[in-house]
Amino acid sequence: MNSNEEVDFARVENGAPAGRFVARFWQPIALSTDLEKGRAKRVKLLGEHYTLYRGEDDGVRMTQDRCPHRGTMLYLGWVEGNSIRCRYHGWKFDGAGQGEEFPAETASYAAKICLKVYPTREYLGAIFCYVGEGEAPEFPTFPEAEDETRGELVIQGVFLNYNFFQRIENDHDESHIFFTHKLFFANYGLTKIPKVTTKETEYGFVVVSTRSDGKQRVGYGFMPNILMREVPIPHDKTKMSLLLGWRVPVDDVTTYSLMVFRVGNYDKELAAEGTYEDATVIVERVMKGEITLDDVDENHPDLPIIQDTVSIGGQGRIADRSNEHLGVSDKGVAMLRRVWARELRAIQDGGPLKTFKRPADFSFGKEIEGNYFNKISDVEDTARIEGAALA
Repeated sequence: MNSNEEVDFARVENGAPAGRFVARFWQPIALSTDLEKGRAKRVKLLGEHYTLYRGEDDGVRMTQDRCPHRGTMLYLGWVEGNSIRCRYHGWKFDGAGQGEEFPAETASYAAKICLKVYPTREYLGAIFCYVGEGEAPEFPTFPEAEDETRGELVIQGVFLNYNFFQRIENDHDESHIFFTHKLFFANYGLTKIPKVTTKETEYGFVVVSTRSDGKQRVGYGFMPNILMREVPIPHDKTKMSLLLGWRVPVDDVTTYSLMVFRVGNYDKELAAEGTYEDATVIVERVMKGEITLDDVDENHPDLPIIQDTVSIGGQGRIADRSNEHLGVSDKGVAMLRRVWARELRAIQDGGPLKTFKRPADFSFGKEIEGNYFNKISDVEDTARIEGAALA
């Protein structure tokens, strides 16, 4: 049993507190390459569908899902210039959502009807949107991922058939790598189960893992659903790569995982499509018991994703946390839940929420350069987790 049992981290649909919380932040909705000029695409976020299209000016627009006339899905229509026209009766709306031309109606009638539109922005090869209430917050940027000296920019978006919060928890679960990714991570010198320390910050929280051999890793949890850390990936066997990842709730049981990497020595031959069996097929075979993770090609370019998808998917599409027994190795997960629980309770109660922001002096890796974490009481942290006083 844990003290956050009454807080529902998982469900985001139909105005659930977790969905309202996520909607307060910019979220990625698709890769830029997924949206051709002059084409429309139906997308889903927090259980709601939207229409996404790219106009002739190359700008991205996002509108409501259905035409306000008779409810036909707008993505089935045509993109004309920077406008979109419904295929059913030809109602046309401009890039700002204003009714522009309704062939069987008067111009004055068209001027009275508008689509609901949403702010969008392209960044690091992905399309982001804001679907929350009121004015969109400042768009978050990450100079580390923009830094070309870190290597080649590699972007990947995958859909996962389980709840988004399980994926976020996995991001801050350092001990799982010595079992789920044991052989793969050992190639990068990560062979010891670490001691974990955490601390809440202005942007969310930070997790530092220290091993008995002195090796350290730092992971940053930018609220509500962003991870930044260095990770091993199959495309570079010489060193770890920077990862900036968003774990986005498509609906209650589907996650869109956007991963932006900076890879120092990118192996383009390994990345060639068609060389390896599709990762989704492999996961299905493992989950059916036809093969095990040990049978998967150790050189598969999506090996870490396959391993995580099987382990996390094994919890169920929505994990049951009521019978968990957290230990000291779960400090990252405990911190994540503690911060989320506080914010969700504030939403439920109508109270003030914390304003999360990246401080001007943020510096990747500074926590493992000095004695920043020596001031944290391990005894106090252990008592909080083992006693389940996580709120």
